[in-house]
Amino acid sequence: MKTLLKLAWRNIWRNRTRSLVVVVSLAIGIWATVIILALSDTLHSEALKDAIEYKYGHIQIQNPDFVKNEKLALTIPDGERILGEISRDKEVKAATARTEAYGIIASAGYSSNIILIGVLPGAEEKTTLLKSRLTSGDYLDPEVRNPIILGEKLAQKLNVKTGNKVVLGFEGKGGELISSTFRITGLYKATQTRDEEMLVYADLADVTRLAGIEGQYNKIVIKLNDLDQLVPYLASLKARFGQPDVLIRDWREANADLELLSTWIDQMDLIVTIIVLIALAFGILNTMLMSILERYKELGILMAIGMNRLRVFTMIVVETIYLSILGGAVGMLIGFITISILNYSGVNLSLFSDALSGWGFSSDVVYPTLEPRVYVLITVLVIITAIVTSIYPAVKALMLKPNEAISKQN
Repeated sequence: MKTLLKLAWRNIWRNRTRSLVVVVSLAIGIWATVIILALSDTLHSEALKDAIEYKYGHIQIQNPDFVKNEKLALTIPDGERILGEISRDKEVKAATARTEAYGIIASAGYSSNIILIGVLPGAEEKTTLLKSRLTSGDYLDPEVRNPIILGEKLAQKLNVKTGNKVVLGFEGKGGELISSTFRITGLYKATQTRDEEMLVYADLADVTRLAGIEGQYNKIVIKLNDLDQLVPYLASLKARFGQPDVLIRDWREANADLELLSTWIDQMDLIVTIIVLIALAFGILNTMLMSILERYKELGILMAIGMNRLRVFTMIVVETIYLSILGGAVGMLIGFITISILNYSGVNLSLFSDALSGWGFSSDVVYPTLEPRVYVLITVLVIITAIVTSIYPAVKALMLKPNEAISKQN
């Protein structure tokens, strides 16, 4: 076997130019794949982090009927007690409660559909950092009658600014239309364009007072100290508060858009990797077939003097694996160096910021990273591709007859 490995290594360098072209092609393909996966995974991680940090939290509690039919009156039974107990748990970093209702907002001459979110100002800031996202004005000031916070894009659409009054209309407890004047105290910037255009924040006390559901909540949002605590703590909450009219879910279960984003990015990563591997496979296949045609007589002589067909098959496969490992190793090394440089300097994506913000990607500059397991996975896939690709050239070599191969070259 040792002799066979040496022979295979020498064979790939008999035509240095062709072998180097294959190695360079493989390296470029693997390098590009590594960079694309690093950017994709980093954007994905940041989008999930922003969504959990600024909007969804790790765990959400709702009335299951509210999930099916988002009516303001479908609140969590005994929500105040549940929130109080959860806030005292050592696993919990912060917890807040919300009321949510679809409505309409109107200014002088302009109107827009919105989602009105009533929040507990102090608890909301600790849980989703709402106050820290303000770009102008003040937070929900208790001294102001009916204060609200709008997204910058919604404010532009309505042609309003901080200090202006707007009229909010939403459905009350009994299905009646509630309309009231609110004053804009602040404007915020969101990671998603849609949120900035749709989400309007008000004091929960004002919303529940107007709707006639004082002290009741539609949703409880929980942020944990450690993500590793999610599974056991979720199980503990279900054991403590689980009942038919209390639904407890983690952020993936509660937010289909995040799950859709994760699935979409994973599928795109897979498609890109498969396309690159297929392209590389055809390059390797062409090279190995040319190599066999050039060595037709040589292979015939080897088989004539006693080299069995299994050893010929193995030699061709090993040659293909050598080329693939060389190209893959060079590509991943260059990719690792490139990612390290980009992780320090960053990649400016401001040109695509509007498109990316629609998917929840907030950063104009991305600092890509790639987990070690991805390098291992790419290595395994390259080797598998090499083995699969080598089968046809190796079988082609096995089909030759020694006497015909020798005479054909003479």
